[in-house]
Amino acid sequence: MSNRFTLLCLFLIAALVLVACAAAAPAEEAPDGQASLEEAPADTSGKVVVEPGGVIRIGGSFALTGPIPTLGLDIRQGAELAIDDLNAAGGLDGFMFELVAEDGACDGTQGTNVGNKFASDETIVSVTGGTCSGETFGLMPILQEARIPFVSPSATNPDITSSNCDVCNRVALSDALQGATDARYVFSDLGLTKVAVVHDNSDYGKGVAEIFRNSIASLGGDVTSFEGVQVGDTDFRAMLARVGAGGPEAIFFGGYATEAGLIAQQMTETPGLEDTVFMSVDGAFTQQYLQAAGDGAEGTFISLLAGDDSEALNAEFDAKYIEKFGVSPDELGAFHSQSYDSVMLIAAAIAEVASVDDNGSLIIDREALVSAVRTVDAFDGLTGTIRCDSIGECGAGGVQIYQVTDGAFVQVSGFGME
Repeated sequence: MSNRFTLLCLFLIAALVLVACAAAAPAEEAPDGQASLEEAPADTSGKVVVEPGGVIRIGGSFALTGPIPTLGLDIRQGAELAIDDLNAAGGLDGFMFELVAEDGACDGTQGTNVGNKFASDETIVSVTGGTCSGETFGLMPILQEARIPFVSPSATNPDITSSNCDVCNRVALSDALQGATDARYVFSDLGLTKVAVVHDNSDYGKGVAEIFRNSIASLGGDVTSFEGVQVGDTDFRAMLARVGAGGPEAIFFGGYATEAGLIAQQMTETPGLEDTVFMSVDGAFTQQYLQAAGDGAEGTFISLLAGDDSEALNAEFDAKYIEKFGVSPDELGAFHSQSYDSVMLIAAAIAEVASVDDNGSLIIDREALVSAVRTVDAFDGLTGTIRCDSIGECGAGGVQIYQVTDGAFVQVSGFGME
């Protein structure tokens, strides 16, 4: 090896060492007020990122099995129509919506399972549901921790909303209103002062039964008994015999359709109760109740938390419902309109906070969305003017009282009557 070649090799080695050292040296901090040469990646923590071509995914917890599957199906189908209408209008900034439906089964444990499923899916933006109060109580703590806002179309227990849960919202009205209204109707309109109260031990049924009991007692009525049964029971004759011994003029039942129907039917077979008035609540406002009660349904009363419906909007909705599902929504349940409005409220809140970044992705900040649900400008929904208050009560309307006449629900009192 020549001296010249040796010197060249030493020069190249020294140059490589200098390059390696320069590469290993820490980057100098940019002077104050100047941007660094390389931009830091965008912070997407606490945000839902919908990449170009992706969809905005709204979870839904629906009681597709359990005590009221027909009502749950109706609520799911109301939500599906809202998704259809949102997408027909072009979605949001070109991003389409998708409903991710799960079976909450009208059950607290299953509601917890659904909540965990949504919380572990970073693409879920918000949730419509649950259907039942117990199911919704299962969802609540999980969605609160995950910072996923929900809007229930039909969970009516007063404790669903409070100042302690900022992700908790509903379009349905509260049982506090329904129980008190039902008590006034029984006591003042029907003139019945001796009432037995029965419930199915669910969060929904027992809750509204307690409100009714307290309300009718405050009016001066006599609560002759307060009995609990179980969802799934079919033989209520022993309970009715005990209740009948108190000589009630009416029986109020807080619970769901099948149990309500069987109680109404078995009252006709119980000595002393053949002519006793029976009244229940919107969990029984279904064809399922009429079928279970049979001839025992005739003359019974059912109350319903109803929206301040827009006749024109609901006529358009009903036509779409019949075209898509082949059945009138009123044949399945009473909360399809609230379900539609709950999805529309969620979509309006998303529109308030979402933005498209330089990569074409839709960015939705979870904390901003939690706040936006309660601050969306009022809009005209199927159930009236939708506007949430500070604890997430977003519903409009009032309580309607129906009586079964010739096998059909006929409104006899309450909100919406001239």
